[in-house]
Amino acid sequence: MKRIIITLICIISLFNAFATNNREDNSDNELLVSETQYEKLIDLAKTYFTENTEYAFVCLYKACVIAEESADLNKMVECNTMMGDIFKDNNSIPTAISYYEKVNEDLIKMNDYYSACKMYIKIAKLYQNSEFDSKWSFEAMNKAMKCATTSNDKTLFTEINFTLGDLNFSLHRYDEAIKYYNEVINNNIDRNTIHLISGALTNKARVLLQKKEYEQAHNAIDSSIYMCIRNFNDSLLIKNYSYKAAVFDSVGNYEMAMKYYKQSIELSYSTRFFDDCAKNMFNLAFLYKKHERYNDAIDVLKIICDSTEKYVMNDICFQSYYQLSQCYASLEDYEQAYTMFNKYDYYHKSINSIHQEEKINKLRNSFLLSLSIKELKNKEVVSGSKVGKNELWVLISIIILLTLILITFVILYLNYKTMFNKNKETTYEQELKINRIENELMEHQLKNNRESLINFALHLKSYIDLINPLKEELRAAIELPEHEQKNKIKTIYHNIQNNIQTINNTENLNKQIDAVCKNFLDRLNEKYPGLTKSEKKLCTMLVINMSSKEIASLTNTTTRSVETSRYRLRKKFGLSRDEDIIEFLKKI
Repeated sequence: MKRIIITLICIISLFNAFATNNREDNSDNELLVSETQYEKLIDLAKTYFTENTEYAFVCLYKACVIAEESADLNKMVECNTMMGDIFKDNNSIPTAISYYEKVNEDLIKMNDYYSACKMYIKIAKLYQNSEFDSKWSFEAMNKAMKCATTSNDKTLFTEINFTLGDLNFSLHRYDEAIKYYNEVINNNIDRNTIHLISGALTNKARVLLQKKEYEQAHNAIDSSIYMCIRNFNDSLLIKNYSYKAAVFDSVGNYEMAMKYYKQSIELSYSTRFFDDCAKNMFNLAFLYKKHERYNDAIDVLKIICDSTEKYVMNDICFQSYYQLSQCYASLEDYEQAYTMFNKYDYYHKSINSIHQEEKINKLRNSFLLSLSIKELKNKEVVSGSKVGKNELWVLISIIILLTLILITFVILYLNYKTMFNKNKETTYEQELKINRIENELMEHQLKNNRESLINFALHLKSYIDLINPLKEELRAAIELPEHEQKNKIKTIYHNIQNNIQTINNTENLNKQIDAVCKNFLDRLNEKYPGLTKSEKKLCTMLVINMSSKEIASLTNTTTRSVETSRYRLRKKFGLSRDEDIIEFLKKI
């Protein structure tokens, strides 16, 4: 990607050189238009700036030619600023900075050091937010400081100190950052500086929070909150409430942390800052989860997921599904936990695809912008009387470079499509594997449950076989003389006492059936609430493939009785003669 950007810079430089030479040789170039035409081109560029970047660029290019031909510095500043903005929005940062540097050259010629200072601050922030060495940011800030000194505008120094504070904060130079923020805070408050002072207070609080100096962080945030309310700065006030909550959370005051998260949520929702609203709801849910208030966390996270799915805020959405999965797992609801994790995995993969597509789109836009330059230069060549050998060589070189860029774009796109299809196939294979494993586990569980119940039934039957003879002995004892009855009954009592555990076996049987078939029983109760207890028990034994003989043994009834009960169940379910009741029950 960096190589392609560097190539684009070279192409643009070549075109600029070519344009200059061409204008020297062709004073009557067709792009020399009137003042009215310039204004129209600028208006068109502004109109299509976001909707049609390529068309906006073409309009700006023509406007730049008009400005340069007329040597109008104001027009050149306007055009080059917009050119820089176009390349910045398409992530071509080096090209954007090169246009902003041209702007500053013209501003200094005009002795407009105030605007030049502002532009150097903008350049410094671009370096800071991109993959450049920090020294470039500080170099730009040094130039800004020189312009501010020449301009002698105090508000500029306030903005410079604010930016230097942010630069040092991003580099984890906390003491240096606080020093610059204090320079901002100590300024006199007016309508031009109040937003910078309140922002400096907020950022100072963030630094103090990193340094674990919580009391000072509280004081800084409270001061910033007061200024935000005074200045009607809702955006910063939302952030302050969030930082206030973070400070309370850090010192263990969770109730106050929740209170301020809720305030931030209410304000961001009422002012339609929906991104901030979602982020603070996520922070609140995380706090609930941290204190094992899983149901409260689940309620908040569900709202986030519903909202983010509607407004396609994928980043916060997939994070919320992950937290939902963890909450359900903590509540031992593993089915829901598994479902939420699958949704998390889906959104996580979607985001990766979106980011990849965005990169390709930015590369495409950069290519189209370069192609627009080529087309414009071709028009200039056609309008001229003749083209020199050097100019022809430049054009040929440009065409070759553009062709290479196009080939690179095609290769990147094909690689992306290949990776996407491969990932899709892998995901499908993994899903099939997971389903197969789940089916095998279910079959294994059913087999174990069935064997467990049958063994239990056999165990119970052995006790029944033991008790039946005792019953006959008791009946015979009744016929004995009184003096013999006492001894006989005592013997029978001891035998019963030794096997007293069988009294509760029927109840244990019911409990065991309920345990191994709990999920099935829940679904059965939901669909057929009118079934009797014995009918439900019969359904559970049928669903694990127990035969009528095994069921009869288990329930101490006859096989015929079991068949009769099965027939009654079939009528309740409305099954035809051809339908298998066991397969029907497995589908519930």
